[in-house]
Amino acid sequence: MQPDPEKPSPALAASSPAKIRDPRLDFFRGLSLFIILVSHTRNDALADWIPARFGLSDAANMFVFVSGYAGGIAFGGVYRRRGWLLGTARIALRLWQLYIAQLAIVMLVAAMAVAADLLLGSANDHVGVFQLDYLFGSPREALLAIVTLTYVPHYLDILPVYIAVIAMVPAAVALARLSPFLVPVVSVALWGLATLYGWDLPNEPSEPRGWFFDPFCWQVMFFSGFAISMRWVRPPPINQLIFWAAVAVLLAGLAVTQPLIFQTVPGLEAAQIWVVAHADKTTVDPLQYLHFMALAYVVVALLKGHEHLLLGKWARPIVRCGQQSLAVFLSGIVLAYLAGIAFDALGTGVAAQIAVNAIAFALTLAVAYLVGWFKAKPWSKEAAS
Repeated sequence: MQPDPEKPSPALAASSPAKIRDPRLDFFRGLSLFIILVSHTRNDALADWIPARFGLSDAANMFVFVSGYAGGIAFGGVYRRRGWLLGTARIALRLWQLYIAQLAIVMLVAAMAVAADLLLGSANDHVGVFQLDYLFGSPREALLAIVTLTYVPHYLDILPVYIAVIAMVPAAVALARLSPFLVPVVSVALWGLATLYGWDLPNEPSEPRGWFFDPFCWQVMFFSGFAISMRWVRPPPINQLIFWAAVAVLLAGLAVTQPLIFQTVPGLEAAQIWVVAHADKTTVDPLQYLHFMALAYVVVALLKGHEHLLLGKWARPIVRCGQQSLAVFLSGIVLAYLAGIAFDALGTGVAAQIAVNAIAFALTLAVAYLVGWFKAKPWSKEAAS
């Protein structure tokens, strides 16, 4: 007898995510959005202090992993309660929202490039600075490619990866009907095959390799979080041996990314050269994946029993940004470009750094709180008598 697609399978019923929202989820997703904002802002001095400067993984790994975990809560519950067809319908709605958001953000950034050149003078060439030469050089071909997601400009390429990996969720849930363990197995196998054979999605002609974030590889970050959230796999227990092994991985990452260390300690420079030669953010090289998982393990271990700290007043602004991740992410892209333009006009001195970053952070928080206010639908509540 074939299983009823409208009813959840026992495997899904047994894998319901936790009903209480994990405070770590929104905090670290919000934190990653602030780091992405800084890292995407040209000439931002704070970019010298983001985690990527002190290890092999970065905020993109954090964002995709945490988004996968959040996806297990948002989508997994629908699959579990309402079955595969309605769960997939929920995925389709999200894909449509993300697709429209991607089209809008590309057009907005392109308009900003034109506006910046008009305001500051064409000598600045913000079309080139924003790496939109293909769009303005071949607009007919580029517009078609933007709509079909076969052209994803630099710094506007994280959302398409999210679209691609979410589109894989229905297949993952179908696999879980056979065995939940198949999901991580197939995910790792796809990662390995894509790395080995160079599988990727097409991009503009000057990028023959394809998308900078290869979705066939980056899906391993997403489904690592998704599978844990769905309880298809269990993370390793917290113990001293694993903890100090993870700390060792983080210290090794620090050693090969800090010139003060690898240029001073004998033998480390050769190791640094080897690591750089084998590092590939496009395919999520194994060292990058290992470093992120070690970092996640250490953070989880240190927070164990203290998760309530992330519910304190000091963390609420970051948590609020994590709760409104799509709106904050999109506004962060716009703010990163605007902040870069501001540095072009004001220079990169200390005063400009403080002012531009303060305004960008304040606007980010404003977006998060404003979107939260709109989602609360205050107009539908009864007026106080």
